[in-house]
Amino acid sequence: MFTTDAAPQPATSPDRAVPRKTVFLLLRVAIGIGVLAYLAKSGQINFSSLIRLFHAWPITLTAVLFLLLDILMMSVRASLLFRTARLSLSLANSVQLNLVGFLFSTFLPGAAGGDIAKLVYATRENHGRRAEVATVLILDRLVGTFSLVLLPLLFAPFFPDLLRSVSVLRHLLYIDALLAGFMLAAAALIMFFPPIRPRVSGLLGRWPGIRSVALRVLDAMAIHGKAQSTLFLALLLSLLANLALIVVTALGLYAVNPGSFSIRLALVAPIGHLVNSLPLTPGGIGVGETAFNALFKLTGLSGGAEALLCVRLWNVLVGLLGLVVYLFGMQRSVYPYAEDLREPEVGCIAAESTS
Repeated sequence: MFTTDAAPQPATSPDRAVPRKTVFLLLRVAIGIGVLAYLAKSGQINFSSLIRLFHAWPITLTAVLFLLLDILMMSVRASLLFRTARLSLSLANSVQLNLVGFLFSTFLPGAAGGDIAKLVYATRENHGRRAEVATVLILDRLVGTFSLVLLPLLFAPFFPDLLRSVSVLRHLLYIDALLAGFMLAAAALIMFFPPIRPRVSGLLGRWPGIRSVALRVLDAMAIHGKAQSTLFLALLLSLLANLALIVVTALGLYAVNPGSFSIRLALVAPIGHLVNSLPLTPGGIGVGETAFNALFKLTGLSGGAEALLCVRLWNVLVGLLGLVVYLFGMQRSVYPYAEDLREPEVGCIAAESTS
């Protein structure tokens, strides 16, 4: 995912690479559409229930507002994390960056498409700092994912009877807890364990270019490890952002199947959105619907796939804002701090005075 600052090398076979990517994209689209068709034919999705959305415009408006709140929280989080790395990303630029990322994540495989789009725009005109910019974006994604993994564990104490009666759901939460522990341990190892740097340097000694990028990434992560209060605030913002996403999912269920609406949705919806973010099909279409149906059934709910389809439709509406930003074009969004920009100028003056 990282790019070095050296001149890019030409691809070995560019004529073959583009058709191959196109084939894989079309294959993913076909799989997603095929899964949706199967769910509809088997009666697991009732597309006619989506017609209710046209008569429930206040719910649609509320859902869009919560999605925009989600993007705002993510934008504030990104700005904070860039500040720790001595890089400046204004809130306005962060909102634009996240809107473009939201656009691509809606129509490309999983959440990866949005991350790649943000990486392209954030590293623009940041030669020499690409590894640091990419590190912040990866950390931003990891904090958001960790908060989504954490949410079911935070909600679990409110549903003791359900967890005692449904062993499969209990086992899913065990796996969720293991994933959260692994992510926390891995982050702590990278941020707070200095001996890892020389070990990585030794392992990558044969590849000096990759080693240089890896060490810069480790140094950037170590800097974030020292700003624990910022990391904690970023996690709180992530929890709020994902809570807004859960509210949107609840609105979707209420719009298409109000008789099945229950607060138990909060326990399984985060897991469903984790599955939906896997880069298997464009936007997780088909895969997410299957996961939502199965998870909702565990809690005695129905209409999981329809609720997710509502979220997808609302995502498209918000994605139109990202399309506007994309069409107008984004200029450079990430800058070094002002004091960092002045350092080269001082060096140039000194060099000129000695010549």
